[in-house]
Amino acid sequence: MKGYLLIFAFTSFVIGHETLKEKIKWKQYSRLGTVFSESPQLGFSGYARLKRTTKFTFKDLRLFSHLYKNNTELKLRYKSSQRFLSYRSIYSFNTLYYEKNLILGVNLRYHINQGLGLIVNDNKQGNTTIESGVAFDNSDYLNTEQKTTYARSALSFDRNFKSISTKFEVDYFYQISEIFDNTNLSRLEFLNEFEWVFSKRLGLLMGLNWTMQKNRTSSSYFITISYKGPLSWVI
Repeated sequence: MKGYLLIFAFTSFVIGHETLKEKIKWKQYSRLGTVFSESPQLGFSGYARLKRTTKFTFKDLRLFSHLYKNNTELKLRYKSSQRFLSYRSIYSFNTLYYEKNLILGVNLRYHINQGLGLIVNDNKQGNTTIESGVAFDNSDYLNTEQKTTYARSALSFDRNFKSISTKFEVDYFYQISEIFDNTNLSRLEFLNEFEWVFSKRLGLLMGLNWTMQKNRTSSSYFITISYKGPLSWVI
């Protein structure tokens, strides 16, 4: 089933449009630098992103990686969103990702969430969105396979200035399925980034990732050289 979901996600990412009606924009992002965790550990930070937008749709593929000597944080995420034709400020979304976080004891987390989002504002200076929906995990958590259901809410806030940009994201997952072996997987996830763009394509980016879970926490601070630019794809 997981293979079919990945094929469906890739297909919708590539061909989910009508070229005669929609103006397609592709953009790529990448980063490379260093990361420091509270362990304390020093490691490498990497990031790659591919974004495809039209007037009504948004598709986004991201790979996050924090690599330490004894621990690994990896997340491969695909998100697809579509605006309602009559309500431009409301959209539906589906998110699928695989995650490995040895700091939290997560060998593999296969995760999907879906729901509705509200675009509070969207302009050249940035955007603000609010999302609400349901989420599902199929995890090998502490070497015990576990299926979990959550109620999810999220806030995303972006602002752009002449040579500075900021991003703040918060995700809250509230476990609504039965708690297994007294392990509560409800969690709060923060992402905060600050970027200085010193050329047309390059920038210096600093940020913080922080996951809070009962009796467990994982935080990391990173600094990277960032690159972003358009792609001339038409698919």
